[in-house]
Amino acid sequence: MTDNREIKLLIVDDEEQMRRVLRYIIENSEFSYLDIKEAASVEEALNIVNQEKSDIVICDYLLDHMSGIEFFSRYSDISPFSVRILISGNVNYDELRSAIERGDIFKFISKPFNEEEIIGVLKEAIDKVKENRKRQDLINRLKDF
Repeated sequence: MTDNREIKLLIVDDEEQMRRVLRYIIENSEFSYLDIKEAASVEEALNIVNQEKSDIVICDYLLDHMSGIEFFSRYSDISPFSVRILISGNVNYDELRSAIERGDIFKFISKPFNEEEIIGVLKEAIDKVKENRKRQDLINRLKDF
């Protein structure tokens, strides 16, 4: 059984240039089929995810009103099966390690990054989304018994 459901990706970064770079890399890769949305702030991101959950979220660490780690902690409560990727050139590694151990973050990408790094992590994230969907489908079928 192949899962052909659309995969939704949300990019959260207060720097428009960074959102553009990430979108460009993704749209010019084998993953150009992804449904990409962008948010310039945590508030905008939460508005988007309250309307529809994103399967993958790429978020900068340094945001205006909270860190990307804090946002992911909140987002994991809203959408526990989403795959969360943090990007940053400046991060508190103790906080990052704790967030990864809690499962709030799937992967961390350090800035500056290269295109291959983004594509490699994205491939892992898409595989994880498909795995999570299978797990959710199984849980839903078991609930029907």
